[in-house]
Amino acid sequence: MADGAAVTNSPVSARLEALKAAVGGFGPGAAAVRVRLGLPELDQALGGGLVQGALHEIASVDGSAAATGFAAFLLGRLVKASQRPVLWTPGADIYAPGLARYGLSPNRVLLADFRRPQALLRALEEGLRCPGLAAVLGEIEEIDLTASRRLQLAAETGGIACLLLRRGPSRNPTAAVTRWQVWSANAQGAKPRWRVSLLRCRGGRTGDWLLEGCRETGGIAVAAALGDRPAQDRVAAR
Repeated sequence: MADGAAVTNSPVSARLEALKAAVGGFGPGAAAVRVRLGLPELDQALGGGLVQGALHEIASVDGSAAATGFAAFLLGRLVKASQRPVLWTPGADIYAPGLARYGLSPNRVLLADFRRPQALLRALEEGLRCPGLAAVLGEIEEIDLTASRRLQLAAETGGIACLLLRRGPSRNPTAAVTRWQVWSANAQGAKPRWRVSLLRCRGGRTGDWLLEGCRETGGIAVAAALGDRPAQDRVAAR
């Protein structure tokens, strides 16, 4: 028997593959639940949709409300898929009609005012253990790798999405399965436009898109695909 065949079929190799699946949730045989966004270009990049039991990071590049709108869109799709509400914290500044504009009914949003970072992280972890929720979202300034790993593990265990909404690009590495950057673009008439970059996607690929709001559908659509450029180019595009 050739050496390569012996390694591939060995019990050790099989155990390694099983371990990869158990740890990452994306290995051979893994059954990650994905929620389609209804935007074929983004769903294809995500490997079939947004992973439900995972940590996702959304960063605003320009400090505008574009990142909040994009987060509302993602939450709206998760709510529609599960028919369960979401927890948003602290959420003191959110604009209810704006959420509805991007597919997230305010009636499906539970607000909790935790502003101290440690209290907010505990609230997110507790939320991820609640099977009655579709997702939790935390508006947070910064998070270290250890804390993000705790959230990723809790999300994966509970099968609930955890979104981190940041007001600026992250300075630290995190365990997020997807990392997005969002900033506003020139509006097309009355239609708001956003630049959206998928900087990291475990089990998928990166990409850049120009999205615009749709008054007719109350959602968003892809106005143009902007290709797949290196991450440093996207950050420099600020």
